Amino acid sequence: MNVLLTLLLVAFGLPQAQAPAPGPTPSKDAKLIVTVTDQTAAVLPGATVTITGLDAATKLVAPIVTHTADKGVATVQDLAVGLYSVRIDMDGFNSMLIPDVKLAKGENKRNVTMPLRSMSETVTVQRDRQIVAADRGSVTFGSTLTREQIEALPDDPVELERVLREMAGGDAVIKVDSFEGAQLPQKSQIKAIHISRDQFAAENHFAGGISIDIVTQAGSGPFRMNGNYGLGDSALNGKSPLVPSKGASRNQNFGFGGGGTVIPNRLSMSFNGGVFRGFNEPNIYANTVNGLVSEASKLRSRSTGFNLYGDVTYALTKDQTLRVYYSQFNSDDRNNGVGDYNLIDRAYSSKSTSRSIRGQEAGPLGRRFVTNTKFAVSWNESSTTSATEAPTISVIQQFTSGGAQRKGGRTTRDFMIQSDLDYVRGIHTVRLGVVANGGNYRSDDASNYLGTYTFESLDAFLSGRARSYTRRIGDPLIEYFNTQAGIYLQDDIRLRKNLSFSPGIRYEVQTHLRDWKALGPRFGFTWAPFKSGRTSVRASWGIFYDWLGTGLYEQALRVDGFRQQELSILNPSYPNPGAVGTVSIGNKYLLDPNLEMPRNQRVSGGIDQQVGKLGRISATYSYTLNTESFRGENLNAPVNGIRPDKNFNNIVRVVADGQARAHQLIASGSIQFAAPTPALQQARFNIRRGGINASYFYGNSRNNIDGAFQTPASGDIANEWGPANFDVRHRVNVGLNSQALKNLSINLNLSAATGSPYNITTGRDDNGDFFFNDRPIGTTRNSARGDGQWTLNANLNYNMTFGKPAGGGLGGMPMGPGVVIMSPAGGGGDARVAIEGMVRGAMAQQPGRYRLSIFVRVQNLTNHANPFGYAGAMTSNLFGKPTSYQGVRQVNLGMNFGF
Repeated sequence: MNVLLTLLLVAFGLPQAQAPAPGPTPSKDAKLIVTVTDQTAAVLPGATVTITGLDAATKLVAPIVTHTADKGVATVQDLAVGLYSVRIDMDGFNSMLIPDVKLAKGENKRNVTMPLRSMSETVTVQRDRQIVAADRGSVTFGSTLTREQIEALPDDPVELERVLREMAGGDAVIKVDSFEGAQLPQKSQIKAIHISRDQFAAENHFAGGISIDIVTQAGSGPFRMNGNYGLGDSALNGKSPLVPSKGASRNQNFGFGGGGTVIPNRLSMSFNGGVFRGFNEPNIYANTVNGLVSEASKLRSRSTGFNLYGDVTYALTKDQTLRVYYSQFNSDDRNNGVGDYNLIDRAYSSKSTSRSIRGQEAGPLGRRFVTNTKFAVSWNESSTTSATEAPTISVIQQFTSGGAQRKGGRTTRDFMIQSDLDYVRGIHTVRLGVVANGGNYRSDDASNYLGTYTFESLDAFLSGRARSYTRRIGDPLIEYFNTQAGIYLQDDIRLRKNLSFSPGIRYEVQTHLRDWKALGPRFGFTWAPFKSGRTSVRASWGIFYDWLGTGLYEQALRVDGFRQQELSILNPSYPNPGAVGTVSIGNKYLLDPNLEMPRNQRVSGGIDQQVGKLGRISATYSYTLNTESFRGENLNAPVNGIRPDKNFNNIVRVVADGQARAHQLIASGSIQFAAPTPALQQARFNIRRGGINASYFYGNSRNNIDGAFQTPASGDIANEWGPANFDVRHRVNVGLNSQALKNLSINLNLSAATGSPYNITTGRDDNGDFFFNDRPIGTTRNSARGDGQWTLNANLNYNMTFGKPAGGGLGGMPMGPGVVIMSPAGGGGDARVAIEGMVRGAMAQQPGRYRLSIFVRVQNLTNHANPFGYAGAMTSNLFGKPTSYQGVRQVNLGMNFGF
């Protein structure tokens, strides 16, 4: 792979290195590139690099101080040929000194691995503010969560993902240790969370421009262990306004972990695992023949499972490091599917197992290249069974009863490989990369195998007048292979100290599509207009493509009219459909043979401003035009009640002529009350320990599609323009964190959003096409909106340490989320760098071998009622009303301990 990338780089015509030709007198033709990593091979941005001349010629120049950028690389040009010493400093790590570095003409590379330091201190470094502010990968246009913010996040991975997406705004991409699609780790394993915005470079597939990077702890230093326990019980929780009394619920989590150095400077490892179990009684809110049912279900939904994670880091050579991860997640969920309109007999159970092995190898290749190769292999299995085997009865937006009609399972074998080759020369930083992922998929998932009766209203049900009966027949077993791949080339060109251009191009292909035109050019620039480096301006433009999802391909493969068919009867008899009514073979689904990838064209602009010494504000606007979006086209729609092809009912073909337009504005700001110096941490009480962060999101998204197999209700997508389903116009998040009282962390977070759109329908199948999406005359798509929502969350965490220190880390404990950089220029100027570990500066004054923390987490502290799930069918007695309330108050108690 690396050889291939090197040949490709040469093929693109990039300049090659020339052999050094030392002259009799020193000249300023030398260039030094220093790459700094930690013991796990993770790059270290923000490290201070001091270069001091040692011989007669190089001593004429004062020592040069610079820093590593986001890729852990520091580059110094125009150095005199000769002898130097190079010193690297970074808070939380032991300083490294290379005493005799002899620089020749041309490029000279050095790779340095920084070992963790057991003491915390503060150092002052000098940085060029404009260089930092004009770097595409700098700390501007993004944010890093503090230790307190991480501790305040939910323990449940599903809820954790939801909260992180709300904080980031937009359709963010989540990466775990740079791997997309990886399972979220236990919260105790998270070392840092970075939210990056306006990610336009060619290495990015998605057009959202927002990424959430989760970095996990790696084993280093003395071996240490930790554990945790969490409990949530309905006795402390709130109640939904829709039910007279809340149902019982309980959730428990048990976790353990450990890690450290096995062979110094060669091998380290970490591991963690956990067991969870819980139950709840979901709320049913349905209008039945016996009247309104509004109560907590007496059938408990239960969930149990466990997870296991481990990683090993091995130094292959002095410069090359390999890190391998293993993860496994097992879950067993019973009596799902009950709640809202769904009555108790709709319950089903599911089991799933997911295992994965991931690996990453990084390091220099020769003198002028740096490689980073990642791979992943995963095995996933799932199965589902219904509690009741019976036909389904659906009264539109009133109630649904009968069996869930779900059985079978799915097995997948997935792979991913990605390799980047970086080349730095002169003003260019070039990256050439390839990525491929895919797998083999086998599924015998079966649904609606006993049939479904659909009634347009409660009166129709009482009189036995079903509008339709559908049933899927045939063999559900399918098996196929899918892969998708991309190749990209990008260059960060520093034209001047305060200006960088970033052109790039990406090409993508995918099996099952005959689209060979998915070429996406990208371009952006970052400009620091002022010498202070406090201001950064960025603009970008690019073309992005979306993949064909495996779920869409499976639907077309399975229900092709031959492998499986959908029997459809219009106006059937009830409860035995018999031969009464109009009978057709059913629906058929297929993909347009000329289907192309959905195309997104995105343009953005933004500004980032450092305010004072401890504050920062930024704003980014983007406009995205989506063309060739997937939607359903009915090739066999009834004309005057007659189907063109009498052998089938609906023949739904996926075509790519849908469109979407989205405007988005993201503004954020943060301020720390004081720099986290050791002196600040010593006081028992200091109100200045803490900070505030806030963000505002404006969005205006309109489209003319509802999904790949969804046909337009009016028959013409030109008449379907309306707000997108996810179109929430305004979102606000405000967070306050305080450690005013020593060892006590308090976090409050307020989130608010305006209402989401929903569709108004007649509740009837007016044109007899078996789709109940018909709207009243003159009513546009998604024309109604629900009420706004707001939630106040709180987190309290108290830390204690005791016992003699074990050595290593901070107070004998492993380091926390890394380094926090507080500076008057956001990383430039006289920057004061202070370590912030799991025990923070205050505990450095009270070192102990053992650590215990007790926490209380409250979601929706005020139990504010947040309605959603509005009924839009005009035949429903619940029309225009919410059918559920999300986020009722939940209280979780627990503890973490380590030694």
